[in-house]
Amino acid sequence: MDDDDDWFLIKFLVENVIKPPGRWVLEQIGDPRPTEIASLVTGLAFWAFVVVLVFALVLGW
Repeated sequence: MDDDDDWFLIKFLVENVIKPPGRWVLEQIGDPRPTEIASLVTGLAFWAFVVVLVFALVLGW
């Protein structure tokens, strides 16, 4: 596996897993056309929140 394959995987994950939920959240709060950076940051926050919720459920908090 070379560097191009690594970057392809990261780009794929960012474009198809991280940005869409971020874009959706921003659209729900009233931004009809969110920027790429805003979608990325919001998507990262969304997934961090999901991980914390799953972690809390597993530990029984």
